[in-house]
Amino acid sequence: MPIITENVTERVNSSRQANIAYKVTQAMDKMRALGLLDGSYKSTDEFVNELQKHLTIAKRCDSQHIADCWPTKNVRTSDGEDFDVSLAKTGKNVNVKANKTGNVGLVLSDGAALILTYNQDAQPIDVGDPVIAVNKSLPVGFGKTKEFAYTSSVTSSIDFVMDVNGGKGPNSETRNNKYYDIRSFNIARFSDGCDGKVNGKCYVYMGTATWDDAIKICKDNGMSLPNSDKLAYTIKPVLGYGKSSIPSNLCYWSSERDYYGDSSLRRCSSFSWAGGHGRSPSSMEGVLCGD
Repeated sequence: MPIITENVTERVNSSRQANIAYKVTQAMDKMRALGLLDGSYKSTDEFVNELQKHLTIAKRCDSQHIADCWPTKNVRTSDGEDFDVSLAKTGKNVNVKANKTGNVGLVLSDGAALILTYNQDAQPIDVGDPVIAVNKSLPVGFGKTKEFAYTSSVTSSIDFVMDVNGGKGPNSETRNNKYYDIRSFNIARFSDGCDGKVNGKCYVYMGTATWDDAIKICKDNGMSLPNSDKLAYTIKPVLGYGKSSIPSNLCYWSSERDYYGDSSLRRCSSFSWAGGHGRSPSSMEGVLCGD
């Protein structure tokens, strides 16, 4: 009986996942027909303002109250770790680092919970553009899969995670190739967004920028630049030499300026840093933000 129940649950969850994806797809196809997928939305909030006119939504939550639209406080991630849902505030927290605006939580009319992020850099979709259907193979128990009518090209600008059974459990993403009740749309999955961790603190590589832009980039993401001591003596030994997804061939800005107005660090490589003065700031230094 437990095996039969488990397989029935797998089939039901897959059916619910496909149904949620189909509802969202239908809503976005209505938006396409009205010329509303023009890439003009500057944030996920702005996009959802329009989406909710075409999709029945029972509850909506902004990024600061995202957990109010999710049935459980924690979920088990695909890495087997517990994740506090209240931290899923931006795209990087659902594994979509390109989407930097605040996420939006949604509860649909059938009770399904979603945390959605919108890519404001997505290519616009015109009224006359062809709609390409995308089927998806999902497990239906006893090791079998089924092709579901899932989504289409109109949803290329969004990603979301969903709880398909209203928090009944086990409140877990796919682990060890086994599907549970927390499902993904496109590449979304719960993530701390860290490219590396040092002493439990999260560090995120944000590309290259000038020092002034680096300060702003980190602040906009609720983080800050590390100081030079932390870069040289704490982060370098742990993250250097290819031990994380943070590039090791850049020098990284510190939070200080020296008395010449430059960063206190000169360009270098392989996660080694050196102090320097009297040079013009460059846009080639990396931006490493920490919490």
